[in-house]
Amino acid sequence: MRPTFLGFEAQKRTLQIAQKSLDITGNNLSNTNTVGYTRQRVDLYAMYVSGNQNLRWCSDTNNLSVNGQGVNAHGIAQIRDPYIDKRYRENVSVEAETEKTVEVLSELEDVLDNFESDGLLYFTEQFFKALQDYSVEKPDSAEVATLVANSAVNLCRLLNDYDEQLTQVEETYVAELEDTVTYINTVLDDINMLNDRIARELINYPEGYGPNELYDQLNLYIDEIANFGNIEVTKNENGTFSIDMAGVNIVDGEEFKVNRILMEDYEIYGQAILFFESGDELCPMTGQIRGYLNMINGNGVYATGTQNSEYGIAYFKSAVNEFARTIANTFNSANGADEDPSRTMFTTDPEDVIFTAGNIHVAQGWQEDPTMIGQVRKLDPKTGMYYYGYDEITDDTGNVTLQNTNVLNLINQFEGKELKFGTAHDFKGGIYEYISFISDRLAQTIIYDQSRNDSAVTTVDALLDARDEVSGVDMDEEGINMLNYQKWYSASSRMLTTLDDCLEKLINGTGRVGL
Repeated sequence: MRPTFLGFEAQKRTLQIAQKSLDITGNNLSNTNTVGYTRQRVDLYAMYVSGNQNLRWCSDTNNLSVNGQGVNAHGIAQIRDPYIDKRYRENVSVEAETEKTVEVLSELEDVLDNFESDGLLYFTEQFFKALQDYSVEKPDSAEVATLVANSAVNLCRLLNDYDEQLTQVEETYVAELEDTVTYINTVLDDINMLNDRIARELINYPEGYGPNELYDQLNLYIDEIANFGNIEVTKNENGTFSIDMAGVNIVDGEEFKVNRILMEDYEIYGQAILFFESGDELCPMTGQIRGYLNMINGNGVYATGTQNSEYGIAYFKSAVNEFARTIANTFNSANGADEDPSRTMFTTDPEDVIFTAGNIHVAQGWQEDPTMIGQVRKLDPKTGMYYYGYDEITDDTGNVTLQNTNVLNLINQFEGKELKFGTAHDFKGGIYEYISFISDRLAQTIIYDQSRNDSAVTTVDALLDARDEVSGVDMDEEGINMLNYQKWYSASSRMLTTLDDCLEKLINGTGRVGL
């Protein structure tokens, strides 16, 4: 005969488990709209039959006396799919990278969107048109020559404005990157503190289970970190998580250490340089950090040092600088500035530095004497000295006609000629073709990265849906569970009543005839 109260003990435990299942169902429903909450469940198992021979009855080959011990629970588990988590974090990193890239490129587009309308193309055409108008006039026509100088001033001012706006974009995203590094380090510290709390809490839980709410918070932080770079997450034996970013450990869950990210002073290096406290350089394959680095350090064929070959802010600054440098050097050389500095048409501010879009301006000598470019170098036969004057042609009758030889020569330096832009020869072609080339490159880069972003967004959304199907709270499903657990609880209660009736009969009715 089995122990008298074995059935009561089994049903008592059943009531406890059914009640706990209702508690967890209620907890799920309560957290339906809680960000980061993972659906929980009670992991059940049937109570095993002891193999202890002292408990056996009837024979040595059966355990009937201890069968039917009911149900028990291992613990409260979270319903998560590690594979979906891994794929989500991989793809959200790509989404964050391309989103930041498109954002920066759109800022550049706002600055350079008028390249081929009322911007650089327009002011370049106006300058060459003024030169053409001057070339058909007499070289001493001061009024027309002044129009050429003024159109050159306008072109320089536009280039100066481009440089200023591009520098503002650069400074904005450098500051954003600095703030982002600070934020990442703060999140890493939060993860480290959570790891410590989890390790201390874990001693109160059965093996394989832990503080689910702390794990939810930890997973939220890990998802956040996944936006900034490609990460690998490892669960340790002590229940904590270790995280690697770009192959470098940034959170050690076993030693409770953080490997923070540092950034070199941008004003000193002129490039965004990130590295870890361990000394390892940060070179993520994906993530928002990569987006920042590509856009700040991306200098195409002009890349040096830690810069990269992407088409970012640095590249488009270089492209505009090359335009200014080509215009200035070509005109100055054709006008004789290499031999005589007084023939300089374009100069820099300050002087004697490499031409950029930010420092180019019209030389003071040209502004004071606009007809300077209409004069040519001539030799005085009497003194043997060279001087600058107007080119003259004398006809048979002795009439002298002034020729605009030099202005025609200046125009000829660009018309129908293939120019090489940049020391790396980023482009070969005409001045107007180069303007279109830069505008098209920006547009094509935006289209490419926007396409990548659209694809990443679609993938991330699909993975979020898949994660919600596994880990999210479904009110209909939880409602059904609640009804099932309620019926289970009621049936177990009824079983206790039945057992009580049996026990009553056994105690008060056994051996009493007629009862």
